Amino acid sequence: MSGAKETPRQKMIGMMYLVYTALLAMNVSKDILNAFDTVNSGVQETNITLMQQINQRYATFEEQYNLDKGKVGPYWEQAQQLREKSTEIINYIEAMKWDLTSKIEQMDYATAREHGLLMNQDTLLPGGRLLYNLNTSKIKSRDNYNKPTEYMMGNPEGNGRAFELSEKIREYRHEVVKALGFEHIHEIGLITDSVYGPRDYVLQQQGVSESSMRKLPVEGEYYGARIDYAPEAADQLSKGWEYRNFHHTVLIADITLLNKIISEIETAELNAVTKLAQDIHATDYTFDDIGAKVFAESSYILSGQTYRAQAMVTAWQNTQTTARVRLDGGPEREYASDSQGQINLEYNVGVGSHTYTGIIQMRNPKTNEMEDYTFTNSFTVAPPAVSVSATKMNVVYAGIDNPIAIGGGVGGEISATASGASLTRTGNGTYNLRVNPGHTGDVTVNVTSQGNSLGGMKFRVKELPKPTAKIDNVGADGKVSRSNLLAANRVSAEMKDFDFEGVRYDVVGYTVKYKTKAGTMKEEKVNGAQFNETLKSVFGSSNPGDLFVFTAIRVKGNDQKEKVLDAQLAVEIK
Repeated sequence: MSGAKETPRQKMIGMMYLVYTALLAMNVSKDILNAFDTVNSGVQETNITLMQQINQRYATFEEQYNLDKGKVGPYWEQAQQLREKSTEIINYIEAMKWDLTSKIEQMDYATAREHGLLMNQDTLLPGGRLLYNLNTSKIKSRDNYNKPTEYMMGNPEGNGRAFELSEKIREYRHEVVKALGFEHIHEIGLITDSVYGPRDYVLQQQGVSESSMRKLPVEGEYYGARIDYAPEAADQLSKGWEYRNFHHTVLIADITLLNKIISEIETAELNAVTKLAQDIHATDYTFDDIGAKVFAESSYILSGQTYRAQAMVTAWQNTQTTARVRLDGGPEREYASDSQGQINLEYNVGVGSHTYTGIIQMRNPKTNEMEDYTFTNSFTVAPPAVSVSATKMNVVYAGIDNPIAIGGGVGGEISATASGASLTRTGNGTYNLRVNPGHTGDVTVNVTSQGNSLGGMKFRVKELPKPTAKIDNVGADGKVSRSNLLAANRVSAEMKDFDFEGVRYDVVGYTVKYKTKAGTMKEEKVNGAQFNETLKSVFGSSNPGDLFVFTAIRVKGNDQKEKVLDAQLAVEIK
């Protein structure tokens, strides 16, 4: 019954249930955490790619602005405001992501870089944007949910960072809506309100009544409700975006979600700046300064592939035209444009570098005279190549030279670099790759030919495998005569079934355990590989059936790291 006093037994059951619930909440599967690592890594890579696309779009926009500041100026100013707002909110989320992680891990920036938790070299990118590229697999507390919940949600009244974040998202979304128009709201994403939109949309599409609508906050022409527009709704906090996304979620989930929000922001920014650039010419087709342009699918293809490009005069995108084109100084060929004014060029040619030049003739609408617009472009055809590799076996070893072979390019002219490692050429297409001291994580070999990227290959870095300990003259059954054991005089290490030449290990110490005639167990610790005088004396007085166990065998290899072998070495006197 409600309000009844609980018995001691009921209190104990309630306490046990709370403990059991907490244990269930903490028992996050390692597979789930690893899956979050994979998703987060993919989202971070997507964010970097989006940033590159955004920078390219702004660069193209700026070129148009410099050509006609009077016409493009208003759109360019709006794009700059959007860029500033985007940078502001992205920097806020990146800083929050790092602050949350560093506080829970109790790790500063330098330590995070040293342990591989923070992967990028420079946090501040060109244009003033922050990037904390986190390797979440290195986070020890990635399954912690108490501290992230406290950080994001705060006290029961809701004063955590998540509420500040949702308010900033709401403000930023409104800026994007002004650039794109509300009809694109579902493309924008970033929805943190239970109700949002202009009056007709809220009434018809979201089913809010006129009476309830009068109680909604309004910003300009947009109505919105953070939690629930119904004033009688119970437990408002648990219905909010903040609670659904950050209450009792583990650290790695919070990081992944913050990166996803950044991805949505960058996607919204890319769509908005693209539309602003398109709006410049929505009602006309001419520039005061016009010219012919070539847009190629790629400037680098393999033999047997078809080179494709489109040539057009950028001022009139919907005007049908013709072009006269010469490839490598050969005979002139005439091309007709498609309905969009694009002249499609296709070439199937041999290996090497190729250049083509052309003239597009168009009638100038201002003068009504035919005018010539010239263009030129080049591309490279490389020999066909194929590469097959076992992705789980792309491994290099720290502390030694790893031989690798690199081929391809035009005429074999290639250049190779490695991140986190050095490359030394040893022959035609062969290199030695050596991992830089102290480097953690993967290394990537990147290959270019005549300024064109041919891609790269990622290698996992592993420590040198441990060797196998042995004593000469000891049989496969572990038995040896007393005289042969004394003649061996040392413990050595060998690399079995390891294909790298020149890798060796030296034994630097070990412990021998044995039983005396009196039946007591003794052990002798030895520095170096050779038997010391005590062992020689013990071996010299041994009898058939005596057993000696060599354990804690320490070795040092080419990487100068001392290691203890896992296996013991047992020797029996025969």
